[in-house]
Amino acid sequence: MKVLPLNKRDFGWTKWRPGDFKEFPDRAITELKKDYAAIKGIKADARTFENTVLALERVGRKYGEKIGFAGFLAEVSPLKEVREAAHKMEEEYSQKIVDVVFDKDIYRALKEYAAKKEKLKGDKKILFDDMMRGYRRMGFDLPLKKQNTLKKNLKKLSELALSFRKNINDYNDHILITQKEAYGLSERYLSGLKKDSKERYIITLEYPDYIPFIENSPNDRKRKELIDKYSRKGGVGNLRILERMVALRHANARLLGYKSFAHYVIEERMAKRPETVMAFLHDIERRVGRKARVEKEEVLQLKRDLTKNQNATYEYYDGYYSNQLKKAKYSVDNEKIREYFPFERVREGVFATYQKLFGVKFERLRSYPLWHDDVELYAVKEKGKIISLFAMDLFPREGKYSHAMAVPLINGRLEKKGYQAPFSVLVCNFSKPRPGVASLLSHDEVETFFHEFGHVMHMVLSKARFESQSGASVAWDFVEAPSQMLENWAWDKEMLKRLSSHYQTGEQLPDDLIQKMLSAKKFMISSFYARQMLLAQYDMAVHLKKSAKALNEIYRRMMKEKIGFSLPKAQLFPAGFGHIGAGYAAGYYSYAWAQSIACDMYTRFEKEGLLNQKTGGDYRKWILEKGSSMEELELVKRFLGRKPNNKAFLKEIGALNK
Repeated sequence: MKVLPLNKRDFGWTKWRPGDFKEFPDRAITELKKDYAAIKGIKADARTFENTVLALERVGRKYGEKIGFAGFLAEVSPLKEVREAAHKMEEEYSQKIVDVVFDKDIYRALKEYAAKKEKLKGDKKILFDDMMRGYRRMGFDLPLKKQNTLKKNLKKLSELALSFRKNINDYNDHILITQKEAYGLSERYLSGLKKDSKERYIITLEYPDYIPFIENSPNDRKRKELIDKYSRKGGVGNLRILERMVALRHANARLLGYKSFAHYVIEERMAKRPETVMAFLHDIERRVGRKARVEKEEVLQLKRDLTKNQNATYEYYDGYYSNQLKKAKYSVDNEKIREYFPFERVREGVFATYQKLFGVKFERLRSYPLWHDDVELYAVKEKGKIISLFAMDLFPREGKYSHAMAVPLINGRLEKKGYQAPFSVLVCNFSKPRPGVASLLSHDEVETFFHEFGHVMHMVLSKARFESQSGASVAWDFVEAPSQMLENWAWDKEMLKRLSSHYQTGEQLPDDLIQKMLSAKKFMISSFYARQMLLAQYDMAVHLKKSAKALNEIYRRMMKEKIGFSLPKAQLFPAGFGHIGAGYAAGYYSYAWAQSIACDMYTRFEKEGLLNQKTGGDYRKWILEKGSSMEELELVKRFLGRKPNNKAFLKEIGALNK
């Protein structure tokens, strides 16, 4: 199949400035209306899958992609004025688009095609069924007054979601520590920090600053200060925004005849029903609860021994003591491990792994216009020909999206002239190499690299012929499974050898250190999943209940009941809980749900070899290439050669037969 590649002209959007966005909303709306008019003008008896269903999937594509590019720049542009202009454009477009897509005559056109009762199969049937359900969920079967209320609510929700996300990205705060207060922190870490005019170190809320400080500073007061500041990310305003969003979500779900927003969301997921989700969460919570309490007692006893205070209590800011216990039990020093994972070596190792596993090559493309000098662009090649592209934006900067994500900017799809090459971007926030200061990744960051790059592969290796089924466009409680499965490569002994090279000596990770890491892999794992179950159950509680009030108080109460931590009233964790503000609303459970599937899929690689190209080829064929052109459960069955189960997951988290 001929692939339609991207060229340098296709990257002109990376240099857009504020004035370039002004006409986008109106031009996008004009294009969309024109496409809709053509579809609506077809006579009922002349309707076909191609001129109605497929045509609807393709409406407004030209400016739709431009809107997507601008939205991406709102997250990563180094220029504040560009981020703000792009954000403003997104808000304007999100308001205008609602009135256009809520077109009852488009729903009529679909029903006219449906009345012909053509027998569709495979990806065509999935596309049509999804489209019909989507229009029904837009409320076209509602009375006009209720439909208008639904539209009004959707406009407001879109506006609020953008503000919620922006407030998190723009939130800046820090603590200051003196040289004396820097006790226990490595020279390498301190050398990468900025200082204020009084020569005090500045510890920001960005991960490269935040995580090592929480893990390695013995200063309880300063750790608490930093975590308390982090827990206020987004600010009080975001808490009010979230309450309004939750209320509107529930109102819309009720208008459409659902018991709750959770019922509305999960209908389209693998789980299908909130009851299935809650049973899954309660089962995991029950299985990990006892061991999590034992883990907590171990950390508390170490804290009492180190502080010589037998009345000390285990607090939410005691990550330092957890790390000290890990060192004591397994002699694992996370800062020492960092020394074996210089960024450049990890990138090389990740690339080599994925290239061999999936039978492709990555080639750096230079002289293309990009949005920042740190960004690198690569072509994915198969048999010498480009099949897709990806970019990597991996270092933190002010105003940039502060977590890790993979973004599909162009989805693969079949066009008349060939297959459109997909384009995806990996965004992370690893410490940036500087003269005399190496970028050293923690093992957690190595795992993150494998995970997020797995998302990229899901996007750029797609062969689904319909854009809406391409790449990672799958059920939300499956979307993490393909990349979660690939995290396991960061825990294999031979893979760790391949990935490591001491930043000073070039030595690979020694066997004894690898063994300690593997032994420590499940350290505090029950506590980790107890926390994950808390977050997932909080998300479900918020989206199953009728009231959207007291979201902060609900979180504090659940944290106390389920984890045992008493949080200060000033904390605002829900205000910075980005997942619940966007795609993972009523869907945070998806991480554990998908992990269960991922663990099961990994059993085949365990048996056949982590670099077995036949197994990798099957994984590419059934999991990465298909997108949602087949039911996700069927894809997993085809790859495994059997029905999936959760035994491997329960074994992984130490909860089997409990």
